[in-house]
Amino acid sequence: MIETGTIGREGAAGLQSGFGERKSYGLTTIQIAGDFATIAATRFEQAVSNSAPIRDLVFHYTAVLWAEAQQIAACHAAHSGSARLCRRLLQVADCIGSDHIPLTHEYLATMIGARRTTVTLLALELQELGAIKCSRGKIAILDRRALEACACECYQSMTQHNLNLTLKMGLTF
Repeated sequence: MIETGTIGREGAAGLQSGFGERKSYGLTTIQIAGDFATIAATRFEQAVSNSAPIRDLVFHYTAVLWAEAQQIAACHAAHSGSARLCRRLLQVADCIGSDHIPLTHEYLATMIGARRTTVTLLALELQELGAIKCSRGKIAILDRRALEACACECYQSMTQHNLNLTLKMGLTF
């Protein structure tokens, strides 16, 4: 298993069902507890069919997820584990709206396509830099700018792409 996208408080999983029955090859997992809502696929498809604004929103958000999946695939192929870890920590913090991230090194390893021991060593380096602080099952971002400086350009690219969509759609979160 490896990460191909991130959905936070701004988004939803399974939106492609709004355009009719679709085959999904991915697995959506909830990494961090929170409140969320569900809707039956048939009911959601009706809402998308009956509302141009909803249809446009789903179309644009699905395009963002597709672009993000491509960017993440390239990131996994081209960037170091350290840069990918920094990108991922920043993305999670953005998605949950907090610099206190309740994830284990094991789970982060799965997300960035690395071994748990590698993530532990990379996290130690980031702690020595003063960028993060790790405790059992938790990571706190202490210096966001330092973490951004260590992240690959994929973080900025995906953040800018999401911001552009938000502005285009006139959304606020």
